[in-house]
Amino acid sequence: MRFKFLAIVIIICVQTKAMQYGYHFCPVSVAMGNASCCITSPYMANNIAQMGCDTLPNVHAFYLNKTAIPTIGLYNVALVYPFKPIHTGVRLNFHGFDGYNELSVQLSFAKFFKPYISIGLQAEYNALYVSPKKGYLHTGSVNIGFMAFPTKQLRVGFTVHNVSFSSFLSETNRLYLPVTFRVGLGYTLAKKVLLTAQIEKALKQPFAYSIGIDYQVIKQLAIRTGLY
Repeated sequence: MRFKFLAIVIIICVQTKAMQYGYHFCPVSVAMGNASCCITSPYMANNIAQMGCDTLPNVHAFYLNKTAIPTIGLYNVALVYPFKPIHTGVRLNFHGFDGYNELSVQLSFAKFFKPYISIGLQAEYNALYVSPKKGYLHTGSVNIGFMAFPTKQLRVGFTVHNVSFSSFLSETNRLYLPVTFRVGLGYTLAKKVLLTAQIEKALKQPFAYSIGIDYQVIKQLAIRTGLY
């Protein structure tokens, strides 16, 4: 296990990348932005299944830019509405500039089977702008999420991004979307203290491990620290 970072992160913690062929980096998590599938947050990219636990409609948006070039950034906007039969969410992401960009639109559904299990399913459309000559490449993918609450203190999260093994196909080659598995545990040590641990595995990539702790100072502020 290689621990690369140790940092204290406020509730919105950012990553060093935005998107790569449809893979979305989550800005709402712990352990330097890596432990996310057990975080209960309105941000649906943590775990689609968490959407099923929402009791009120919510809108979230953010802009992320880690470069000195203002035209290269990640734009995200989403709406989640808890319809009675099934909770529904729509999310739009854009990253890049005129010469290269990635666009994705997601439609998500989640259902909470009280009090123990929530399941989520997401259909995603991805567009990759390669060049003025080649234009856009298009593909669709499917993502799934699962969250279980065996006890009041313990929760288990599981997500698979691109369970459909989708890819972009051009005239000369094939660009594969990452297939990423995440398994995580969250344990409430005290009323305001949450411990999380997660294992992530992308195909053809080594395992990534993260562990973090979340302390809610007040209702509007949480402090998070972790190792990755």
